[in-house]
Amino acid sequence: MKAIKKLIEVESDKSITVKPIPFKPGSKVEVIVFPAEEEEDIFSYIDEVVKKKKITPMSLRDVEKIVHEVRKGR
Repeated sequence: MKAIKKLIEVESDKSITVKPIPFKPGSKVEVIVFPAEEEEDIFSYIDEVVKKKKITPMSLRDVEKIVHEVRKGR
């Protein structure tokens, strides 16, 4: 069975139109509609975690210093 997934906005009249679809005219298809989950980008997620955990922002130079210190201890 070939399935397709499309993200479509509901029209003002509460309808949707799915096109183009890869099926021949006259083919019978089953349609199941689910609300799309809100996708959160990784940058927003990290910002929230940093604020929630009260993590002090670090510069790249600070991170490099820590990496070099850890490597010296090996």
